Amino acid sequence: MAPPLSALLRLLRPRTIARTIKSVDDLGAVSRDLKRLVKQLEQQAVQTDARTTALEGELRGLRDLVAELRVRESKLRAIYQRDVELQPSLDEVDRILDVPSIRSHIERSFESAALELDPFPHLVLHDLLPQPFYEAVLRGIPPVELFDGADNKQRMVVPFELAPAFSRRVWGFLLHTVVDDIIGPALIRKFRQPLDQWLATSWPELAGQSLESRVRLQSTDGRILLRRRGYVIPPHRDPKWGFVTCLLYLARPGDSPAWGTQLYHVDEDAEAVGVSPHWIRAARCRLAKDVAFRPNTALAFMNSQGAHGASIPADAEPADLERYIYQFRIGPTAASIRKLQALLPEDRREMWSGKVADYLA
Repeated sequence: MAPPLSALLRLLRPRTIARTIKSVDDLGAVSRDLKRLVKQLEQQAVQTDARTTALEGELRGLRDLVAELRVRESKLRAIYQRDVELQPSLDEVDRILDVPSIRSHIERSFESAALELDPFPHLVLHDLLPQPFYEAVLRGIPPVELFDGADNKQRMVVPFELAPAFSRRVWGFLLHTVVDDIIGPALIRKFRQPLDQWLATSWPELAGQSLESRVRLQSTDGRILLRRRGYVIPPHRDPKWGFVTCLLYLARPGDSPAWGTQLYHVDEDAEAVGVSPHWIRAARCRLAKDVAFRPNTALAFMNSQGAHGASIPADAEPADLERYIYQFRIGPTAASIRKLQALLPEDRREMWSGKVADYLA
């Protein structure tokens, strides 16, 4: 039903129209105020989110710092405990670190070892170190808390930055006196002929010259490797500038000789195309030799052809199995590397260039 005419006339009165217009204006003002308030709230929310994000970042930083401090505290505690435990051995160790007797023993080990050429030049050295010194090396392995890396692929670089006093003394002697001055030169002498032949393929203009006149070699990349069950490293060749790799098996009493190092023939073998580890598909590899993990035994081999690998079954016993190996390489000094690279023809330089990437994680 339509409203009465009188009601419509009241709506058209000037005063009523004015009040209506004012109400609309007031609503517009309120709407604008609400929009400003919403914008302010949005800005405050953004600022709050930024402050929250900053606080969360600071909290993560504090958590990381606490975790780092805990790790460092556990390392220092382990070092202190090992120092207390080995203090009597430290007082007596100097009589064991006898250079002439150690040199004579190592030379006899090299004399009795035959250089084998299949599947590539390699050497197995038995009873490498005098037994008292070998036992001191085992006692000097740093606590597991000091090793870095994934759970079953941990390592510790030698010389140590942080380690018990006994470890620093024995392993410093092993590196600087035994490896650098005795084992390293003996390895170069033993591998001289295959090294000469291998280098001549890339530097024929240097053929006929003595190895020492062509390149200065040194021991490098020394590190203790800690492996547990489930460890696998596929067939590969080591970084190319490491001409010879040496693995000293640090087997302890009760360690199984199983799961040593496997040496492979490689079908359709070819030169590594760069200086990083050269990974080779298992389907191309044929097992040639399995070197047992025996105490005081070293395996040395050239990184010229073939492949090597290793693994420990996931169900190996005991469950807390720990296996230690000392690895180092014999290779050119940095100055010799630059000299040899400059002598390479352009089409071969890429084969000996690039940054050395690490092993698979």
